Amino acid sequence: MSRSALTLLHRHLYLICQLSGWLALYTLISAAAWMQVTFTPVELIYALVLVGSSAVGSHFIRLGYKKYFRRRVIWQQVCYLTLGSLLGAATAALLLVAAALCLAHLGVTNPIPAAQRWFVVRVVFTGNFFNMLMALLFWSALYFSISKVRQLRQTSELLKSSKLDALINQLNPHFLFNAINNIRALILEDPARARDMLARLADMLRYSLSKDDNARVTVNAELAIVREYIALCSIQFEDRLHYSVTATDNCQQALVPKLLLQLCVENAIKHGISTEVAGGSIDVTVSCSDTMLDITICNDGKLAPNVKRPGVGLHNIRQRLTLLYPDCREAGLTLQSEHNKVKTHIRLPLEY
Repeated sequence: MSRSALTLLHRHLYLICQLSGWLALYTLISAAAWMQVTFTPVELIYALVLVGSSAVGSHFIRLGYKKYFRRRVIWQQVCYLTLGSLLGAATAALLLVAAALCLAHLGVTNPIPAAQRWFVVRVVFTGNFFNMLMALLFWSALYFSISKVRQLRQTSELLKSSKLDALINQLNPHFLFNAINNIRALILEDPARARDMLARLADMLRYSLSKDDNARVTVNAELAIVREYIALCSIQFEDRLHYSVTATDNCQQALVPKLLLQLCVENAIKHGISTEVAGGSIDVTVSCSDTMLDITICNDGKLAPNVKRPGVGLHNIRQRLTLLYPDCREAGLTLQSEHNKVKTHIRLPLEY
């Protein structure tokens, strides 16, 4: 979901919660008044003035908080919300007093004798001021808690994003220097092919260095960049490198972490094909079930003795999978070797 869509969703949720909460308070106050023996319909108007003005006050408190205090220190935010609640409660109580005096003056309610007017004002203001103060303080505490949870979540997402960027940036040098050196050597032998390989390298760099909002790309896009990588490696390995892909149609638009397959193929070439005198083949198989996506990279070679201490490539993959799929226990990477073949199996949640 885009940032603008999330902002709109949060705004709608705020309005729904705001209206629901104050409507519930109005219903509670009206029900309490209705149960009194001295209940009159005009008390519903008093409750509407009191609760409605408090609701409007809470909205202005929120606007001031977002504009001036969201990035302040916590004690300043707490002081602002407390003072805002005091001012909002006082305003609501004063408006209720004004409504009561106005209705009495218009004859809608019983007139208030001049000698008792100050007493009525003091009683109405004091009781309702403290009631609305409690309501606004509760609202402020709830809003403050929600805003802090959102800030913590945003900070966590930014940290996760920065970690992913750092991991992705570590992937580029693995193939960049070898590709440039190989193309340089190819310029004198086959200039036309060298130009083609430079174009492929440019496509790879554009793909790997591009900045977007998503850390995931489609399987189809990732396989395309793997083919570019294989073409660059073919300069060095020539006929010693064979590559094949088997991917079902319903997996083509599934999402995978960016550069995941490229790094796995790179590891297969570096630790498998390059160690074999006759070279070898790399076979990529992509399949999916109802909920999971399975990727298998099978290459000629053997696992190194220190496979329990994987290098940067596999370590990066496992870190990225942990960051991107923290709630999926099945997501991960496994290695196994059999009959001079190394299989890298990656399992991810199926997402489109």
